[in-house]
Amino acid sequence: MIKIKAKIRLKSDVRKTGFTTGYRPLFNFINESKTSGKIVLIEQDVFKPGEFNDVFIYFSNKDYLGSNFKVGKKFTFDEGIEIVGEGEIMEIYTD
Repeated sequence: MIKIKAKIRLKSDVRKTGFTTGYRPLFNFINESKTSGKIVLIEQDVFKPGEFNDVFIYFSNKDYLGSNFKVGKKFTFDEGIEIVGEGEIMEIYTD
């Protein structure tokens, strides 16, 4: 299990509703490869479009996170073909 703390932004021009802990978009860390991760909110109940805040994200497999997976790495997340947000890795925790 890989856990990261990331600062993310949810695009208000694409997604019109917020999300709660447990939201599982597809994350893009390397070209042409996506991986699922679970977002856990920190000190808030709903993450609303347009917000920019810290969250925890959990990944079950590191194979699709790329060799350049490190603090400072920028990424996007999406629902299908629509990019709904972007973020940057702030901290990485591993078990």
